[in-house]
Amino acid sequence: LFFIFFNTVSYSEVVDKIEVKGNDRISLETIAIFGDILIGKDYEPSDINLLIKKLYETTFFSDISVELKNNKLSIVVKENPIINSVVFDGEKAKKYEEKIKELLTLREKTSFINNYVKSDLNIIKEFYRQLGFYFAKIEIEIEKLTKNRVNLVYSINKGEKAKISK
Repeated sequence: LFFIFFNTVSYSEVVDKIEVKGNDRISLETIAIFGDILIGKDYEPSDINLLIKKLYETTFFSDISVELKNNKLSIVVKENPIINSVVFDGEKAKKYEEKIKELLTLREKTSFINNYVKSDLNIIKEFYRQLGFYFAKIEIEIEKLTKNRVNLVYSINKGEKAKISK
């Protein structure tokens, strides 16, 4: 067993060049900083996995693939869209609109991550429940724009406010 443990081959390469494809807004330098990529560093498969994890944590990308071949680190990314604007149809009170915006994960000028839509809808429903609108109906429309941007339009139907009668 001792022999097998030390006989495993570790594949690693020194990075001489970095190439990034698929990035429009996020520069090579930004990717290198967030991925902690260094020219001249010896990279093993575990380092590549950590690099991918760090880049996903930025929420800038929906897909990332990395290949290290012939001392060239090739990174292919697909950027998440940027939220251009968040609109609330059906809410007339600006103070409620502002409070909801503070609570949401998906905000203007941030990355749009589809997995956050459902939790944000639940946050809005809970906000209205606390105001006594127990049957509020909230829907979202995601408008795709040019340059990998989106608008989020929340349609809000608060319904009737619950009242306690004597």
